[in-house]
Amino acid sequence: MTVAQKWLLGIAIFLTILQPCKSFSILDRRISTTLTKPLQKISPHRRKFLKIASVSFGSLLIGENVNAISLFEKEERRQLELCLVNILRVRYWSENVALKIQQKIDEGPVTSDVNKGPYLEARLGAKAALTKKVGGGANSQVYNLASFQIRGCIKDLESYYSDYYKNEMKVITKADEKGKLKVQKALFDNAAIEIIESLAELVEFDGLDNVKDPSPRSSLTLAQYSDTKALFIKRILLEKTLPTCDTILISFGREKRQFVESYVERTYSNELPKSVQQKKLGIVADSSVK
Repeated sequence: MTVAQKWLLGIAIFLTILQPCKSFSILDRRISTTLTKPLQKISPHRRKFLKIASVSFGSLLIGENVNAISLFEKEERRQLELCLVNILRVRYWSENVALKIQQKIDEGPVTSDVNKGPYLEARLGAKAALTKKVGGGANSQVYNLASFQIRGCIKDLESYYSDYYKNEMKVITKADEKGKLKVQKALFDNAAIEIIESLAELVEFDGLDNVKDPSPRSSLTLAQYSDTKALFIKRILLEKTLPTCDTILISFGREKRQFVESYVERTYSNELPKSVQQKKLGIVADSSVK
């Protein structure tokens, strides 16, 4: 299409949008006289449409590769299994770091920065998981958590579960089964909120840090350490973060959870908590006895 043809086509489409006409033909060069009448007042919705249309037609006339349709496209959801893998890795991390905190306390007075390491990891890791911000003193596990995009994963999991819930409610006919499904959805919805709040609580519980601003110097965080704070962190991890991860994982069925666990075991074996390793050893021992 030549430049002149593009201009002619663009003008024709614009005139059609501005005011409908009874007859219009580019080939016969006939334009209805209604186009010469004063234009009516353009409504806000029509004005918005014209603004978007001008971008599209402008790209047609000048030959730029502008896609106006992308303005209306929804962001694609992450793969369901990928989101569940990240949730499981957060669950394993919660158990591991809580165990390390308790071990350091059991070993004696926690005075050195090295012994305070698990406490610092818990605070920095929670913030990294929520905000992708990595503070000073972070270890490799904190950087891993920053790549999980937990907020986005939770949002996509809510979308997946909403689709599942709607489809099941259409199929289920028994009232008691619908009631159970409603309870399951309530548990999932609560867990989706609780996991975010529990991680935020790890960051903000003492007012030293928050999820919006850059983290303070690691030396300041370590200087404010106490066993009481460390035990509080441990309780949040074991009593809030970990159970909510379990609730989210089981909400998508045992088969899906087993698949995710198997994948993490093969791909991130160094992240498996002691409880999972012992369970594996127990299964091996039982099979050897048989």
